[in-house]
Amino acid sequence: MKNKIKVFSNSEALTEAAVEAFVHLAAESIDERRQFTVALSGGSTPQPVYAALGLVETKERVDWEKVHLFWGDERHVPSEHSDSNFGMVQKALLRKIAIPDSNIHRVPAECGIHEAAAQYEKELREFFIDPCPRFDLVLLGMGEDGHTASLFPHSAGLYEEQRWFIANYAPKRETWRLTLTKNAINAARNILVLVSGASKAKMVAEVIKGPLTPESKPIQYISPTDGDMLWLLDEKAASGMG
Repeated sequence: MKNKIKVFSNSEALTEAAVEAFVHLAAESIDERRQFTVALSGGSTPQPVYAALGLVETKERVDWEKVHLFWGDERHVPSEHSDSNFGMVQKALLRKIAIPDSNIHRVPAECGIHEAAAQYEKELREFFIDPCPRFDLVLLGMGEDGHTASLFPHSAGLYEEQRWFIANYAPKRETWRLTLTKNAINAARNILVLVSGASKAKMVAEVIKGPLTPESKPIQYISPTDGDMLWLLDEKAASGMG
């Protein structure tokens, strides 16, 4: 297992690096396994990555017919809602690429929260078949509170050991979210964590250089069991590490 950190001068350079990583891993995975399976992240940092992947000069570098897109987490809202992670990706990327509808695996967030989690878990298990969901790539972000996907500090979902996808209640936010579990994320071949902005600097330093307290900083639970993990930070996000 490898766990690396790369720091870029600004968010634009970080976005470019993330796009290149996506394109490279897509080609590698398709060459080795004839498909590329990705769990996408919501949030403001990956949105420019999706937009860049949809540009004419970039999208032609990916064989989208062999790409399967999943979501690492989702808000409990319909797909057309402004808070929907799927909706954000649809606007930034999906409408611009030639990807089969059957390759887009959307969380059915319009259902009841527990029903949506159960349906998506079923879809994941039917797709991967194996004892774990072996994504070729999981894209993650990190919140100022150290959460990743929708695994929030001191939330019950942090302690789930059997399921792959769950409904998780975020105590401080007083809201339900839908999310991959830590074990499902850690089964990935590659995990890419994108973090930008000065507001994240303190938490980045605590997570990477501080003590291991994953109950309060859930991203510390993320460590691939048999894969690689790469942090892509801009200088502002990395500024607290000294």
